[in-house]
Amino acid sequence: MTESAINYRVLARKYRPQTMSELVGQELLVKTLTQAIEANRLPHAFVLHGIRGVGKTTTARILAKALNCQGADGQGGSTADPCGVCSSCIAITEDRHLDVIEMDAASRTGVDDIREITESARYKAVNGRYKIFIIDEVHMLSKSAFNALLKTLEEPPPHVKFIFATTELKKIPETVLSRCMKFDLARITPQTLFDYFKGICAKEAATIEDEALSLLVRAADGSARDGLSLLDQAISLSQSNVTTDIVKNMLGVVDRGRLFILLTLLMEGKVAEAVAEVRDLYTRGSEATVLLYDLLDLVYWVTSLKINRSLMTDVTWPESDRRDGATLADKLSMPVLMRAWQVLSKGYEEVMRSPLPNQAVEMVLIRLAYLSDLPSAEDLLKLTSGGNTGGMIPTPRVAAPKHESQPSIQTAAQPTNPITSFQDLLRFVASAREPILYSHLMQDVHLVSFDVGALVVRLGAKAPTTLPSQLETLLTRQTGQSWVVTVVTDGGAETVVEQNKKQAQQMEQAALDHPFIKEMMAQFPGLVAKVERQETIH
Repeated sequence: MTESAINYRVLARKYRPQTMSELVGQELLVKTLTQAIEANRLPHAFVLHGIRGVGKTTTARILAKALNCQGADGQGGSTADPCGVCSSCIAITEDRHLDVIEMDAASRTGVDDIREITESARYKAVNGRYKIFIIDEVHMLSKSAFNALLKTLEEPPPHVKFIFATTELKKIPETVLSRCMKFDLARITPQTLFDYFKGICAKEAATIEDEALSLLVRAADGSARDGLSLLDQAISLSQSNVTTDIVKNMLGVVDRGRLFILLTLLMEGKVAEAVAEVRDLYTRGSEATVLLYDLLDLVYWVTSLKINRSLMTDVTWPESDRRDGATLADKLSMPVLMRAWQVLSKGYEEVMRSPLPNQAVEMVLIRLAYLSDLPSAEDLLKLTSGGNTGGMIPTPRVAAPKHESQPSIQTAAQPTNPITSFQDLLRFVASAREPILYSHLMQDVHLVSFDVGALVVRLGAKAPTTLPSQLETLLTRQTGQSWVVTVVTDGGAETVVEQNKKQAQQMEQAALDHPFIKEMMAQFPGLVAKVERQETIH
């Protein structure tokens, strides 16, 4: 083994911050600690809380240097900007300072371990200004160990400082927390990580594609250490020329482009094509739960784009994600996205418990594909309530609940109000509790002509071919009168929903053209007028 290989340090250690100013993404923490040190208002105990890899232990060591720094000339005092060259700073950096004691509470959880600390705390520092105890993963201490620490925390000697680091703040007793100054280390933002990793690549003379860097940032999930470990691996794997394909293969992620195709097929109700796509992904090594997890993440991303288009300029997301995500966000409504999220979330739980995970995933996606074309609950309420369209959409009468002694299926014609218009027919279908048929009649049927017992229509692209026979059967059975529904390929009025939308737009424009509104717009340049429609459910 060569000497360079022996002396190699991983990026996470090589670029570990040594001063407050080098801490990444922790501006508030740095400002607070700096001002506390300068004002000499430091507590005797600190708690540093945050996810893994955001710099808790690193901050603790920097704070230890700041408290014990002696200055380049050996005459300095505590400072927010330790010199890094005095004997104290060098010893702490090299983990050999006699007065800075680090303990891993994950492996030393008992009373005896804490008793060693409390006994040691009685004696003054040997070389430094303070004796500093850094306890990592402090939440792992036992209840009795915490109790043994309380007395020293309550009345510590003036030369002692405690610095606790933890990922699980809630597991620390309140009696301990109340005696400490708490700092929350923030999850590092994607943009900060993106810039930080790009700078390190430049220092390492490594080239990296922006999309590859975006994938590493997403995988890091706010942790600088996790991201640096992945970046280290990618640079080694690619011989300092990191490409998007190399990172995708390294992370084992499904090609996001394939996921966008799959989600599009599902939302278009193309079941056979979607299942074929899933099976092809299986043959390429995708796992069932990972596939559903990635689809959930994709639905979340599309929803985020729909509510916040500024994400289109966020370079921490791959360009392909922004482009394909925007296309889907324009096509899909918010209720459809919410339904997709619910189906996939529930399905994920089912797949985790299933003895046949691959088949379970297919069944979940088939369910999603068949639900994708159904109207949402909100749409049904609008359609059946008359909404805000001035009465154009008929309001159905709610049928009384059946008594237990009544048959569940009506086999004979029931007395009905006469159906003398298409609106009467829509009311009738709604009151018959046929919401899907009603929805298609509202959205996908173009009326050509109407006569009592005879209906001529043109079907829209989304209308099922079985709609005419289904409507004939319902009307004939319920009214006792023969009905014939004829389908033609040309002509016909706009659908009722289209007519309602046009009428609503005309009403909005009429409101905006009102003299009072125009006068207000003239008096206040830049004023934006917006018509809000109040929906009434009958």
